[in-house]
Amino acid sequence: MKIVHPRVCCGIVLLAFSLLGTSCDSDHKPITNHDPGNNDLNTVVALGDSITNGYVSRSTPYPRRLADMIGKRVINSGIPGSRATEGACRIQRVINQHRPAFMLIIYGANDVIFGQDLPRIVDALNHMIHVCRANHVVPVLATLPPQIFDHDPFGPPTFALNIEIRALARANGVRYVDLEREFQDRPELYMRDGLHPNGEGNHVMAMAFADLF
Repeated sequence: MKIVHPRVCCGIVLLAFSLLGTSCDSDHKPITNHDPGNNDLNTVVALGDSITNGYVSRSTPYPRRLADMIGKRVINSGIPGSRATEGACRIQRVINQHRPAFMLIIYGANDVIFGQDLPRIVDALNHMIHVCRANHVVPVLATLPPQIFDHDPFGPPTFALNIEIRALARANGVRYVDLEREFQDRPELYMRDGLHPNGEGNHVMAMAFADLF
């Protein structure tokens, strides 16, 4: 049965200024930070929940794999169970602690599972973009892998959120990694719960982000 997912307007306004060079995922030029301030160009922070943390799969999480691929320090700042609203609250603290030049943001899975409305999730992601730019950090968004198996009931709202994440990235002129596309129709990339990536899934995630660099 075909399910039509209504688009939720997030009311994002294109920024009138840009501190950093940006583009969408269709631009294959290496990502750069032309104005890092006092941030370290060789430091990247991966911000997110258990999908980023990687503890469920008990294999090497994507941030550590990514570090080996791009030759930069990649800080794993994934907190299991956290939501986008929590990420918005702690992002300034994370930046102050690590001074990264780049921030990889994967958030929204737990928000969807706990019934958070899409505009509030998008507002949190938008806040993270603004905080990054205010601190001379290049933000990178990511769509969420489709939720399948045990988490299949959350598939439709995840799909709808991914539409909004792409729109948010384009409206703000930031790069994004389309993990929905990478994981679509590939159940072999998941743990049995249908939410968390397994070892192979973490490798796919790392490769997708590595393409930016």
